Amino acid sequence: MLTRVSPLGGYIGKLLLWCSCILFIYPILLVFLSSVKTKSELALRPFGFPEHWTTESFAKALRTMNYGRSLLNTSLIAFVSVACVVIMASMAAYAISRKNNRLYNGVYLLFIAGMIVPFQMAMIPLYKVLTALDLINTYQGVIFIYLGSLTPFSVFVLSGFVKGVPKELEEAASIDGSGVYSTFFRIVLPLLKPAMTTIIVLNLFTVWNDFLMPMLYLSDSKKATITVKLSAFQGMYFNDWSLIFAGVCLIVTPMLIVYLFAQRYIISGITAGAIKG
Repeated sequence: MLTRVSPLGGYIGKLLLWCSCILFIYPILLVFLSSVKTKSELALRPFGFPEHWTTESFAKALRTMNYGRSLLNTSLIAFVSVACVVIMASMAAYAISRKNNRLYNGVYLLFIAGMIVPFQMAMIPLYKVLTALDLINTYQGVIFIYLGSLTPFSVFVLSGFVKGVPKELEEAASIDGSGVYSTFFRIVLPLLKPAMTTIIVLNLFTVWNDFLMPMLYLSDSKKATITVKLSAFQGMYFNDWSLIFAGVCLIVTPMLIVYLFAQRYIISGITAGAIKG
């Protein structure tokens, strides 16, 4: 039985939603407005609209960050890492969901355990391992670490989706002579599109915005990511906030474009995952 909401309750709910939107949007707007102010105006009027709009901070940030090279480094690490994670996690989730025995249940528990261990506990042993393997200060070393840190969560999410795929589809494919790999790539994988898109975007955001890992394992400035380059605007006794805000805008813009294109799939994937549990 549905209960009728009073008009006053509806107005209060809308007011709370508008207040929440303002709380989320205002910091983003403040960052953009601060990036188009001059350094002196930002110091005098940090919270107001700029009197004189300028793109000087963006031009200087592009030069100082070596934006083209750092963007290429970040894109290479992010897209290769996420592609490898999605391929491995989807195949692992399929095997775990379809094989209900102690071995695969134990493997699933190992993936879950990987979500519990914080990265701060493993960063020193990982540094020693990468040094021993001669992978320190290389793209491959950082990608391997992202592969290990992002796969557990991806397997956890995709396992619930695979369980929602009817086994009758796979049985029908096997009757037609389809093998395990052919069934997975032609039947199961296309049905995981919402979940895959959600995993891709969430992991892409994680790698793109990460600062600690590239800072620790990529000491070569030519291989630095955009988040590491942003730290060049910060010092012990002085921070150039105009450049910092401009750099933040430059970092956020590519991921904002990705999110706008994939928003529909992200929402549907999260909703379906909540239902399938």
